[in-house]
Amino acid sequence: MRPVARVLITGITGFAGSHLAEHLLTRGDEVHGLAHEEPPFPNLAAVADRVTIHRGDVTSLDDVRRAFDHSGAEAVVHLAGLAVPTQASADPLAAVRINVLGTATLLAALEVRRATRLVLASSADVYGAPAQIPVNEDAPLQPLNVYAATKVAAETLALEADARHGSPIVVLRPANQNGPRQHPGLAASAFAKQIAAAEAGSADPIIRHGRLDAERDFIDVRDMAVAYGLALSLPSTGTYNVGSGRAIAIGEILSTLISLARIPLRTELDPTRVRGGDATRLSLDASRFRQNTGWSPRIGLAESLRDTLDFWRADIQQGAPA
Repeated sequence: MRPVARVLITGITGFAGSHLAEHLLTRGDEVHGLAHEEPPFPNLAAVADRVTIHRGDVTSLDDVRRAFDHSGAEAVVHLAGLAVPTQASADPLAAVRINVLGTATLLAALEVRRATRLVLASSADVYGAPAQIPVNEDAPLQPLNVYAATKVAAETLALEADARHGSPIVVLRPANQNGPRQHPGLAASAFAKQIAAAEAGSADPIIRHGRLDAERDFIDVRDMAVAYGLALSLPSTGTYNVGSGRAIAIGEILSTLISLARIPLRTELDPTRVRGGDATRLSLDASRFRQNTGWSPRIGLAESLRDTLDFWRADIQQGAPA
């Protein structure tokens, strides 16, 4: 049997972090998390009694060192960050502080913990608008927004530190993720939240959207959690794409969600949601990761979107803060 690992997740209370915590627990790992906010942690409600939370700021070296000392972590998955591109563009200083300085702080804490493995979450956004798709890991990095630029910087810091680190540093570049608990600032969750509110009668039956012609690679957050778990066992440093290999238009995401609605709806272009520039297409060649881990996505797009919508239905029905 695989020995139980002690894993520290930064950003454990967020969308991806909470799903990763659940996955690691199902395979028998001891799960710790670094969280900056006060409890309760609603995303961790199902596993709150089985995870250990260490309070602290990822940009504070003392806080990060304390989390390592108290957890005795053998591995860390670094998910903490400002992960909504529009928020990063609205507050570039916060994006750099959290995404770049936070990564630098974590790496500094690992300087004296060279046996601790690191998996770093980057993003498919680092490729910008590639010349052809699906794009592999050797394609040039062309960040087109603040969020993507911070991810390129974080990757660079991690790979520079690798020469001094005793254990592998693995960088994953995930596709866009859907699923329960997704931030409503991202397309699928924004649509699903509006649909759920309209069904509940607390909003007009109108789904407001930005441009729908951009195409992205989508996977479910629970499939991504499995990928992070597998990355913890990779024997050497490397950078890997994790995606489906398919480019899906945002309009298809919206159409699928509307088909799942329980009431008639209409759509309306909201100029405040429209991003400038030409529509871009992006999908990932994840063959390198598949060959090294055996990973493949198991949850289809329709199921992922249905679960996202059901999450918002339950959230609005309970009257919980969004």
